[in-house]
Amino acid sequence: MFDIGFWELLLIALVALVVVGPERLPKLIRVVGLWVGKANASVQSIRSEISRELRAEELKQALNKTVLESEQSINTLKTSIDSDIENISTIDKAEKDNNVDR
Repeated sequence: MFDIGFWELLLIALVALVVVGPERLPKLIRVVGLWVGKANASVQSIRSEISRELRAEELKQALNKTVLESEQSINTLKTSIDSDIENISTIDKAEKDNNVDR
């Protein structure tokens, strides 16, 4: 996350020791640790929420794609059935005409 090395941490600790003093430094370290922990938890929470939203959006897109493909299949099947019914009607009419002519 931060590119802080050993020497930078040591310098920060020395400045904190001089500014805050040795008797309040342990309490300051605890408070800073708590704040860092809360910030880390908040970042994790935001990351997981964004991840859930992205997964939900991907699922919506996949569902919409599946629905569209299903509708296309149904329309194709309907067209085929309509064509078959029309062919059967034509055959029945032709058979009736042949029976009437006899």
